[in-house]
Amino acid sequence: MKFNQSKYLNGGSPDLINIAILRAYTPKTMSRFYRILLLSIICCSGKISSAQNRDSIRQVLSTKTDITTIGLFRPLASYYINRARFDSAALVYQEALQSSKKLKSLYWETRYNTWLGGVYVNTGIYDSAEKYLNAGFALNQQLKNDSIFAQYYQNKGAMYQFQSDNDRATENLLKAVEVMEKMGDKRPKGLLPHAYQDLAGIYNNNGMHEKAREYDQKALAVRKDASNKSEMAKIFYNVAITYNYMQNDELFKTYLDSARLANQADQNLRIESGILSGFGIYFEHQNKLDSALSYYQRALQLTRETGDSYFLAEKAINLATVLKKLNRYQEASVLLDEAVKSSIEFSDFQMLAEAYRVKKELATSLKNYSEALVAAEKYKQYADSFTNSSTKQNIVNLEAKYQNQKKEKEIAELTINNKEKELAVLKRNRFLLIGGIVSAALLLLLGFAYRNSRQKQLLAQKEQEVQQQQIQFLEKQQQVVSMQSMINGQETERTRIAKDLHDGLGGLFSTVKMYFGTLQNEVKDLEKNELFHKTADLIGTASTEVRRIAHNMMPEVLMKLGLVNAISDLCNHVSAGKLLKVKFEVHGMNDRLNASTEIMLYRIVQELLNNIIKHAEATEAIIQFIRDDNRLSIIIEDNGRGFDSQEAANQKKAGIETVKSRVNYLNGKLTIDSQSGIGTTVMMDFLINDASSNS
Repeated sequence: MKFNQSKYLNGGSPDLINIAILRAYTPKTMSRFYRILLLSIICCSGKISSAQNRDSIRQVLSTKTDITTIGLFRPLASYYINRARFDSAALVYQEALQSSKKLKSLYWETRYNTWLGGVYVNTGIYDSAEKYLNAGFALNQQLKNDSIFAQYYQNKGAMYQFQSDNDRATENLLKAVEVMEKMGDKRPKGLLPHAYQDLAGIYNNNGMHEKAREYDQKALAVRKDASNKSEMAKIFYNVAITYNYMQNDELFKTYLDSARLANQADQNLRIESGILSGFGIYFEHQNKLDSALSYYQRALQLTRETGDSYFLAEKAINLATVLKKLNRYQEASVLLDEAVKSSIEFSDFQMLAEAYRVKKELATSLKNYSEALVAAEKYKQYADSFTNSSTKQNIVNLEAKYQNQKKEKEIAELTINNKEKELAVLKRNRFLLIGGIVSAALLLLLGFAYRNSRQKQLLAQKEQEVQQQQIQFLEKQQQVVSMQSMINGQETERTRIAKDLHDGLGGLFSTVKMYFGTLQNEVKDLEKNELFHKTADLIGTASTEVRRIAHNMMPEVLMKLGLVNAISDLCNHVSAGKLLKVKFEVHGMNDRLNASTEIMLYRIVQELLNNIIKHAEATEAIIQFIRDDNRLSIIIEDNGRGFDSQEAANQKKAGIETVKSRVNYLNGKLTIDSQSGIGTTVMMDFLINDASSNS
C-alpha cells in the first residue's frame, strides 16, 4: 500500500511518526501500512530532523528489518554524513549491506554497496571505496538501473579528483552526466548539479575558469534537483569558489551569503566549514586580516571537531597564510607542517604543492633562502601540469638570492661600478611606472562604464520578468474564474435536474402507480392479465430508477449529514451490488467542510469509483480520508488490472480530466500510480483554509 507524503517534506509530523512506530507491528495488513508510512515520511523528507526520530528509526530497525524497512538505513546514514561523521555513516551502511544480503534483495544490496563506496571516497580510504563501488557496479549489470550507474560514475569521478587524477576524474564525471541527462526527470535528486560542479572544480584547478563558470551555470539551472537545503548550499558555495578564482569579490560574497542561508536548515558541517573558509578568503582579499583570521580559525576548529581529515590541509594552509601576513611565523610554520603531513596521507598533491608554496614564501620572509629553495623545489615537484614559467622563474630568483649570501663581498665591490647603470634603470622604471598608472586609470574608467551599462541591462531584464509574471498571474486568475463559473453552473444544473426528476417525473410515476392500483380493483379480470402485471412492474422499476438517479445527482445525506456520511452511504450502495467491496477509513474528519468543498470532493470520489467499476475489473477498493490540521489527504486504491501511467498521461480521458479540473479548482495536488496486474493508487492533497470549515 502506498502513501503520499509530499506534505511531510520538512521532517514530517512527530505525532504521525509516533503513531506509525506504535502500529508498525500490529497484526495483519495495517502493520505493513504503518511501516511503509514511517519509511515514506522520513525518506521523503531527505533528512532526520531530530534525535527522537533517529532513535525511532533505530527502534524499528532493531525490532525487525524486512523489505519494508530496509530503506530506513539511508536517512540514518545521511544524518551522520551531514554532520561529517563518516565513520558512523560507514557503520550504518555496513549493517544495511548485511541486512540486504540476508533478505536477498539485489536492489538494496546494489544500492548500499554504491553508497558505502561513496562514504569511503569522502574519507580518503580509496582501496575500500574501489572495492564497494566495483561490487555495486557488478551487481547493477543485472538490474540495469541508470540511477545506480550514475551514482557509480559520480563517486568514481570524485575519487579520482581527490587523487588529483584529472583525466580519469573527467572521464567518469562526463559518463555520469551523460547517463543522467538521458534519464530526464527520472534522474536521481541532487546528483546532476553535483557532477556539473565537480567538473567545474577540475577546470578551476587547471586555470580554465570561464569553462568552470559554464558548468556552474548548468548546476544552477538544475538546482531544483537538490533534495535538501544542504545540497542547495553546496551549489551556491561551489559557484562562489569559481568567482573567487575569477577575482570577482562581489559575486564571490553574494553566493557565499546564499550558501550560508541555505545551509542554516540542515547544518551540513562539511559545507559549513567550507563557507567559513570562503568568508576568510573574502576578508583576506579586503585586507581585513583580523576578520579573515577569525573565520579561518573557526573553519579549522570545525574540521578538527568533526574529524573531516581530508580538508584539514586546505584549512591549515588558509590559516597559515593569514598568520604569515600578521608576522606570526612560528604558528604559521606549525600549521604548514600539519598540512604537509595530511596531504601526504591522502595523496592530495595539489594541496601538498600549495603547502610548499606557502612554506617557500614564509622562508623568504624570514630570509632563510636555503629553506626557501628546498620548499620551492618541493613545490615544483608536486605542482600540477598548469605550473607556468613565472613559477620557474621564482625558483631561479630564490637560488640567486641564496648564492648572493655567499658572495656579499663581491656584490659590495661591484656596487660602485653599477651605480650609473642603476640610475639609468631608475629613470626607465619611473617612465614605466607613470605609463602604468595612466593605463590603469584608463582601464578603471572603462570598467566603471561597462559596469554601469551592465546594471542597466539587468534592471531592464528584471522589469521585463516582473511584467511577464504579472501577465501569467492575471491569466491564471482568469482561468480560475472561468473554471469556478463552469463548475458552479454544473452543480446548479445537477440540482435543478434532480429536483425536476424527483418532484416532476417521480410524482408522475407515483400517480400512474395509483391509477393502476385503482384500475385493478375496479376491473377484476385484469388480475388474470399477464401483460397488466408486467406493465405495473415496469412502472415500479422506472419509479425506483428515477429516485436513484435524482439521489446520485444531489444526495440528501450530503446536504444534511455531511461529506463523511455521504461517502459512507455511497460505499455501502456500491458494496451492496457485490461486484466491488469498498472499505472507507476516516482519520481526523471531526468537523464539516463548507458546502461547496464537500460537493466538489463528493463528485471527485464518485467519479473515481465509477471509473473503478467500469474499467478496473477490481474486487476490492479502499478510500482513506486523513486530515491533519488544515491539510487533507485522500487516497483511493483498488486491486484491479491497473494500467501504464505514462501511456495514460498522453491520453485525454473525460473522467480523469473532470477529476483533474475539480482538484485544480480546490488548489489540490493529484498523483496517480498504477501498475499492470497490481492495481491503481490515486493520491490527492488539499490545503483546507479555516474559512472552508464549519465549526
